[in-house]
Amino acid sequence: MSAAPRVPSVLSTDVSGTVVRALVGAGVVASGGWLLWFGAHEWRTVSWECAAGTCATDDFAGAAPVLGILVLAAALGVLAPLTRRATPGLVVAVGSAAWLAGLQAAVRDHLNTEQGVRRTSIVLGVVLALAVVAAVAGAVRSLGPSTVARARGLTRTWARVTDYEDVDGTRCRATVHFDDDRGVRHAVRTEVPRDAFRHAPRAWYDPARPDDAERLRVVVPGQPLAAATRTARDEAVRALLPLPGDGDGGRDGDRPRARSAGAPSAAPSASSPRPSAPAGTVVDDLERLARLHRDGALTDEEFATAKARLLADGRR
Repeated sequence: MSAAPRVPSVLSTDVSGTVVRALVGAGVVASGGWLLWFGAHEWRTVSWECAAGTCATDDFAGAAPVLGILVLAAALGVLAPLTRRATPGLVVAVGSAAWLAGLQAAVRDHLNTEQGVRRTSIVLGVVLALAVVAAVAGAVRSLGPSTVARARGLTRTWARVTDYEDVDGTRCRATVHFDDDRGVRHAVRTEVPRDAFRHAPRAWYDPARPDDAERLRVVVPGQPLAAATRTARDEAVRALLPLPGDGDGGRDGDRPRARSAGAPSAAPSASSPRPSAPAGTVVDDLERLARLHRDGALTDEEFATAKARLLADGRR
């Protein structure tokens, strides 16, 4: 009997899945763009029958623009996990460019006139320019922090944040907990995105100076569309990075907790052994790890590593 296929971890990059999603997304976008192009090209040839204030046609070209918009709307969901904040601008740019190209092709094929498409072409040109700007801005916002971190020679790992302290509307100070590539736990006080308390973040750290808060960058990765996948990923990170208070059944370890102005802050940085789990929670944590492993949220290697950490903490 052959072994069951290994389920990819929600914390690992599924290259084949990413390629498939990219190909499907490209196909959906191309289909939507073609429908808009075809509708714009054939629009003047469509015969409409109007009665009682309602017009209809049995010509496919008459429905093509609406179908194209619906298909491009579906492409938003397919491409969002890959292109993230650039997705809306990218899809609108493709749609407006396809529509504009269809109008120009209709003029070349003598199906329309320059005068007839001029106003629509100007509007589509403005929409196309704005969409390109939005797509570029979204790409910079999505890829900027990670790209800069890689350029600075930083290493990426999963992290958790605790001890909320407000800074402004989008960022706050917090203690970032992560393990370096040698398995040493670090707790560094620095600024983090506010969303890092809602979803598992990535920590970019300097391998030579993991405790250097100036070199530490915290980024919240793009979230899966499925709520179950988002929950599984957050639970997997909690299992890999156990903190005191995890065994109470809630998310107290990650929940924002405001500091008073005079309250002493946590140590700004510390390389230390992993925090000991309360004795009464070790069994619960092991059961949670086993459930995540059984559901495919953790690979065999990740499960073995997290289990060894919990057992080692429990013996202290």
